[in-house]
Amino acid sequence: MSNSIANLSLRLAASAALLAGTLLSAPAVSAQPPAKSDNQCFYTRNINGFHATDDRTLYIRVGVRDIYRLDLMNDCTSLTFRQGIGLESTPGDPWICSAIQATVVYRDTGMRNRCPVSNIHKLTPSEIAALPKRDLP
Repeated sequence: MSNSIANLSLRLAASAALLAGTLLSAPAVSAQPPAKSDNQCFYTRNINGFHATDDRTLYIRVGVRDIYRLDLMNDCTSLTFRQGIGLESTPGDPWICSAIQATVVYRDTGMRNRCPVSNIHKLTPSEIAALPKRDLP
């Protein structure tokens, strides 16, 4: 009987060690963007400015030098008059790498508006230089 208890204890210890090794070797959730070849990902907390040129086009500044153009699926009434907006990403994931992960949100006369994003484009330095100053975020 004590031999079977010893075997059971040994198997439990081995299972616990295997589980601990698996957990330690599993990738941790980090502040690193998912791998993507065209480097279009950005961290939502790094957004520090925006400008809406019309009710379907929004430019956001991410960090110091990156600017992204967000094209919206439909007209977002009065977006050009907003002093503040929000950009929601997929729940639990602070990185936005594709349009399907992003929704622009803002309040207008007490109503919460949600505007799904249809396209995200990271502007090149030459595209940023060609952008009119009034449209810069």
